[in-house]
Amino acid sequence: MSNVQEVVHRCIHPLTKITSNQARWVNKHGSLKLKDLVPEGDFQWQLALDPCNDKAATLHSIKLAPSSSFTNRANIDQAATLTLKLHMQDPHWEFTEIIFNPDASTRVYTELPQHNAPIGNLIMAQVDLADRKLATITIRIPSQHPQMDLSPSSPVFEFFVRGKHLQTGQYFCTEEINILT
Repeated sequence: MSNVQEVVHRCIHPLTKITSNQARWVNKHGSLKLKDLVPEGDFQWQLALDPCNDKAATLHSIKLAPSSSFTNRANIDQAATLTLKLHMQDPHWEFTEIIFNPDASTRVYTELPQHNAPIGNLIMAQVDLADRKLATITIRIPSQHPQMDLSPSSPVFEFFVRGKHLQTGQYFCTEEINILT
């Protein structure tokens, strides 16, 4: 069977205002695994998303309703490759890291786990942050994997976004686990 490939573009608009008393990021999920992944000292980062495409990415405002999403898998025999491109719309910010939820009901791996899990049944993600204004996240779901739901609230999209404010040098992390919903 062929591989289903989809690409979705989303504009990112930071809503966080820089102040002298920034709110620190809090591990409100209580996850010990997550505590190890988000550096202590990060501040809370609020983001808004717009649907967009490459050519018009800078033309959208946060008033547009997010409606762009992936199509659910209809056939378990078909693998799926999903590419999500997050376009930073504020020149004062850049992306620094994408952290997938280590406690998600359907785990997405950015590197192979140390245990001997069958590689062919893992959902793998590759994150490209070479251009700090564009985060390209490619998620590969193998055939026979039971994950069919690819809606914005799907566990495969449970990730945190870390970023850096270029004028202050401070690091921020989204507080919510899934910025697409």
